[in-house]
Amino acid sequence: MSTQSVEITSSGIKKVLQKYSSQRAVAEYIWNGFDAKATVINVEFEIDSPEFDTYKSIRITDNGEGIVYEDLGERFRKFYESNKTSLSSNNSDLTRGKNGYGRFTFHKFARFARWETAYRKDTSELAFYRIDINSDNLREYNPTQPVITTGIPGTTVVFTEIHSEISSAFIEDMLKPYLKAEFAWFLELREEHKLLINGEELDYSSIIEEVDNYPIALQQNMGSVKFECKYIRWSSKLNDEYSRFYFVNEDLELKNTKTTSLNKKGDNFWHSLIIVSDFFNNVNNDEEEEDINLKLFDTGEERRIFKELISQLDEYLKKKRRPFLRVQAEKLVDKYEEEKVFPKFGKNEWDKTRKQGLKKLVKEIYEVEPAVFMKLNKEQKRIFLELLNLVMDSSESESLFKIIDAVVELDSKDRKEFSKLLKTTRLKQVISTISHIHDRLIILDNLKKVVFNHELKANERDHLQKFIEKHYWIFGEEYRMVCAEEVKFEEALRKYTYILRGVDKKHFIEHPDKYKEMDLFLAGTDFRDGKPHNIVIEIKNPSTIKQLKSKQMTQLEEYMDVILKQDCFNDANEEWTFFLIGQDYDDVLRRRIQNTETGLVITGGNYSLYLKKWSEIINEVDRRLKYLLDKLKIERNTLSKNNTLKEIIETSPTIEN
Repeated sequence: MSTQSVEITSSGIKKVLQKYSSQRAVAEYIWNGFDAKATVINVEFEIDSPEFDTYKSIRITDNGEGIVYEDLGERFRKFYESNKTSLSSNNSDLTRGKNGYGRFTFHKFARFARWETAYRKDTSELAFYRIDINSDNLREYNPTQPVITTGIPGTTVVFTEIHSEISSAFIEDMLKPYLKAEFAWFLELREEHKLLINGEELDYSSIIEEVDNYPIALQQNMGSVKFECKYIRWSSKLNDEYSRFYFVNEDLELKNTKTTSLNKKGDNFWHSLIIVSDFFNNVNNDEEEEDINLKLFDTGEERRIFKELISQLDEYLKKKRRPFLRVQAEKLVDKYEEEKVFPKFGKNEWDKTRKQGLKKLVKEIYEVEPAVFMKLNKEQKRIFLELLNLVMDSSESESLFKIIDAVVELDSKDRKEFSKLLKTTRLKQVISTISHIHDRLIILDNLKKVVFNHELKANERDHLQKFIEKHYWIFGEEYRMVCAEEVKFEEALRKYTYILRGVDKKHFIEHPDKYKEMDLFLAGTDFRDGKPHNIVIEIKNPSTIKQLKSKQMTQLEEYMDVILKQDCFNDANEEWTFFLIGQDYDDVLRRRIQNTETGLVITGGNYSLYLKKWSEIINEVDRRLKYLLDKLKIERNTLSKNNTLKEIIETSPTIEN
């Protein structure tokens, strides 16, 4: 037995291969088998110690052509170079072991490797020999002389002194998932090929998310050309394999491949398309051609058909991708909610609408260009969403383009699509807000009836009080209900501190009026100037009290006195506003008013008290809503110029002008 050396040091070989994992190393030997035209490969693990979960040997057996002894120098002596490279044709080739170092990767999981190979060359006689390599010195390989044998060609690689990390858990949790992601596309393309693990065929169905078979027929001069297409969407990324078209002739020979246009889009839309047709029987695959995918064919007619085929395949993939992106967009928004990176919105209806609008915009941007959201850390996500929110409120589409251009490069088609998307999203938001305002105006009209139509005989407790409790937005969208009538001050304080600070604690108040009940107590959730704003409201029914007098004002001032004298209930950073509201007031109260426009009666460091008529309250809200309505209608008309009536109807609630 002669000893020969490869042209690199053993440590140099290991350094080059240091990024290889054990599972990737095993895959290299499987690829070597398929490269040798094997149709069946079996990976067998021989148990050493069941107790310690260790293995004695690993055998990888294939039924390929074997390793021709005369080619051994080319196959084993040269590192980082393989004769498979020169033997392969351009895009149609599936040869993987072209780097010339796959045979050395066993040092990642074993100490010794032995190749037992049988081959035929020039004659029908079958020759057999062995090759041994020790991972302690990868420079040296030891082949035996070939001897004539019987049987069939093929190679078995036996690895011994297996590393301790190779365990049953490694096989199930690491190796098998890796092999699925490595070979699923290949086994799907070559259905007659099989990969076995301990005699059991590798089942990769778990990484197939969707399969669709469909035909394409294209017209040519002599009739139609038929293509049978198989679409596969993978649930996880394949190892080192882009999403591709695989073009196969009627003998199921791969003639060419081409990457699809949907690679590296940041959306996890991993897919493969296998196209079978006799159209590919006589493909002229010339390695010298630069534009290989347009110059595969001899005639202009064939090239036209191929170009049309690619166009239809691209369109098909886009249709398949749309529902996938919608699902992914929902997941993205849910994830952002969990991460709490969305801007803070209030609990009122306006802010709810704005938040839903922003979520919808995020989803729609994702559906157009998922890469925008790739590789953002938590702080970048927060900033990006804040910017989107500002852009949405201002309708500055160019600002959106600048933001997105900073993340991904937009072409003219993308910019046009984003521009329409932003306008449509804003239009939907405007129409939705108009609908909310219409609802509010109807509610306000009902309040007028309760207050001013005395024939209804509405009373304070059962009608007016209940109405205001339900629609307290009349006093400001930023407020939340703390409590209404029949809640004593101590309970009101407990609820207030819970809303403001998240502390649920019983409080005790020392004050002669602590058992009195406020009609309405609201706390601001939008912190203007960094201070909580609170409102206490005392309402009087016009049907029973035609004019407010000092008695009613004293009642509200007693509430104010309770609050301002409690340290735990009130600090210098909390603003308090007190309202007394009725149909009218007498001259005594009129003389107390300091500002007739606002109804201000008393003001202090952090508090103020106002006297208001129901007509003033209702008219102020009515003017505010109608002003917003007019502005929004103008914006709606401007935005809808570039949208069809059908688009507006399909995406908007029904409203009355």
